[in-house]
Amino acid sequence: MDRCCARMTRRDLLHYALLGAGAWVARPLRAVAASPGTTVNKKGGKGLAAAEQALRTLVQRYASVKDDPWALMHGVRALGKGFTLDQGPAVDYLCAHFLKEKEVAGARYLSMTREAEGHANTLLKTFLEAGVDLDHPITAGGRRRAVGDLVASAKKLFSFNPTLDPLNNSRDELAWSIIAFSITTKPGQDVWKNAEGREIRFRDVVAAAFSTVELASADFSSAMKKGIMPGWKDRISNFTCGGTHLIYSLAVAVRYGHLGEEGRRRLPPLLDLLIWRLTADLYLADRYFDMVATAHQKSEFLRHYQLDTRLKFLGHSMEILSYVRLFHLFTPTAAQQAEIRKATGILADTILEVSTLDVAGLRAPKPHLFHLLVGDSCHAYHGLRMALGVNQV
Repeated sequence: MDRCCARMTRRDLLHYALLGAGAWVARPLRAVAASPGTTVNKKGGKGLAAAEQALRTLVQRYASVKDDPWALMHGVRALGKGFTLDQGPAVDYLCAHFLKEKEVAGARYLSMTREAEGHANTLLKTFLEAGVDLDHPITAGGRRRAVGDLVASAKKLFSFNPTLDPLNNSRDELAWSIIAFSITTKPGQDVWKNAEGREIRFRDVVAAAFSTVELASADFSSAMKKGIMPGWKDRISNFTCGGTHLIYSLAVAVRYGHLGEEGRRRLPPLLDLLIWRLTADLYLADRYFDMVATAHQKSEFLRHYQLDTRLKFLGHSMEILSYVRLFHLFTPTAAQQAEIRKATGILADTILEVSTLDVAGLRAPKPHLFHLLVGDSCHAYHGLRMALGVNQV
């Protein structure tokens, strides 16, 4: 299940094959001032403040859907542990209504279904990053428990095969678990056995995730070094939200000391490439949508998907860049700061246009699109607010 973080290829649209063979375009990257179809926000701080307020309104209105655990979790992501419903804190409501017990090898563990959670340990990592204490009491399966019990269950239910191909799809799914375990596991004390008796070495998990991102980004990395604009997406483009969740998880791991000096050395090149992608990914996405609109009758929701694609990638990227700045993991160059400012302006413009859409009217006929816009708005809000040094433990 991949609702919030759908990849660029969508059922409602034609496949990327419309773009042709996808050879590199011999075009200097610096020549692209902004992706086609975008405008750079000229209002500076005022435009950004208006975008933040528009996002907050959207999140409060549409992430409070009580029969939708996925939306509620994203509300916590955006607004923190203080996010409340008419029945109290969303954190407590989520546990009482959607957290279940699962039996493995004769023992019972706390878990959420993949249908509800989207990705394994999304609930846990969201709570931890929102600052919910391990001893915070929760109700699950009608019994009183604590968030610390959810951590223990997550470790027991986690599995990892170090022999898999680094580009195996399961590597993409590591992101949410890496965040949760980075926060709750000390480097050097990172080995445990899961419910099946298999040994988990967390340092191996983090190292594998680094290798996955590096290998999946090899074509983009080559284009960046050559100073050319790619004519085709790289393998990382097919990861959840363009691979931003996995990159973010590695930043969290490095912040908490996992992989030590090796992690601190391997993270900056990934961030250099991410900043380059602020232009490249939007160029590729807008090129795709322009060709779809030209080659076929324009879909009623084509603009919605185009806006969400920008909102998704830029919002998730701002979470990463805000995080590494907040915790002094990376210092962008002057040129990179200019790229980030430009992307922030495009994000602000995108948010303001999204705020004019009838999001509520999408929930019944286009539930997937509804989830995309709500979830990506939550991530974008969190990224922008974290840039101010708030809403991030």
